[in-house]
Amino acid sequence: MSVTDRYVIREMNEKLVLTTIIHKEAISRAEISKQTHLNKATVSSIVGSLLANDLILELGIGQSSGGRKPIMVTFNNKAGISLSLDLGPDYISSMLTYLNGDVIRQKTELLAKTDQETRLSTLKALIEFHINQMPASTYGLIGICVGIHGIVKDNQLVFSPFYDFDHYDLKLELEQLFKVPVILENEANLSALGEKQSAPLSSNLISISVKNGIGAGIILNDSLFTGINGYAGEVGHLITVPNGKPCPCGNCGCLEQYTSEYQILKLYQKELQVSKMTFSQFKEDYQANHPLTRKCMEIFIQYITIGVNNLITIFNPEIIIINSKFTNQIDGVIDQIKANLNDKMNAQTQIKASTLHEKATLLGGAHVNSTRFLQIHN
Repeated sequence: MSVTDRYVIREMNEKLVLTTIIHKEAISRAEISKQTHLNKATVSSIVGSLLANDLILELGIGQSSGGRKPIMVTFNNKAGISLSLDLGPDYISSMLTYLNGDVIRQKTELLAKTDQETRLSTLKALIEFHINQMPASTYGLIGICVGIHGIVKDNQLVFSPFYDFDHYDLKLELEQLFKVPVILENEANLSALGEKQSAPLSSNLISISVKNGIGAGIILNDSLFTGINGYAGEVGHLITVPNGKPCPCGNCGCLEQYTSEYQILKLYQKELQVSKMTFSQFKEDYQANHPLTRKCMEIFIQYITIGVNNLITIFNPEIIIINSKFTNQIDGVIDQIKANLNDKMNAQTQIKASTLHEKATLLGGAHVNSTRFLQIHN
């Protein structure tokens, strides 16, 4: 066996041991050996290396069923810090976390203007705010992940209907400015990764993010599926109404032109003939049984059900999670969507509202940063 082969095997074994430790609150060397099928000498050597690098900690003596009591180890989640951001159409939200996703701080800035200069200056100021106030750790800030409302390929924005960064290297500029690795990823993909951490036993999961647009993050066999060009999951651009409303993508009749939060609120605003409409006002009117809100909600349910049905038919996932203010904050909407799914093929798929809400994208970004830093698939 060559030196290179031995190095690769050692590296693989280190990742296996570290992943095993991460999944347990406390575990002994003997139990690690049992779960990984590595011999005790190899495990002991790797654990020693991880301790030296401050990635794990010794907890003390554990229980024994006979013989010498084991020394328990645990993952040192405070060894490094991650920063994730959601670059929304008219806001930027941010979250600072430890390596295991425990939240240190959150902060959201609403954009008074949505031009590129304002968006960039706000983004940089948010990053500087978190860096200046983050707690001390062995590795400091280990990465920045930015959720993009649009199509991303190879860490570059390909298309977004909300901001013009198509020919702007945001990753490079942030890396040069803050001297840490930067990852750009579609916000719906990050949302799915965030939801996956809350449903670890689900190997096949789809998270539909309904905001100003509609996107879906697709987890297949525990891995994020993005397609060859990063376009997978752009369900907002499924053509639902032939020769329908024009969409910025270039097609007509796209799903998100009928059932995004923006379009439903715009419809209600038009029906009431008022100059402005917020979700809070819509929710208040809906709970007061205003007939026009019921009409608008029926339209939302009708079209989002079409999208859900198509995703189930194509991917047959265990769970579909819908992350929208309409499903998260208004009782009964998820049940009505389920009731509209009459196909027998849909029966085995669970339909749920998100429990993470706006945190899903940010927690997904934290997960991406941590797994990249630790060089593990988790």
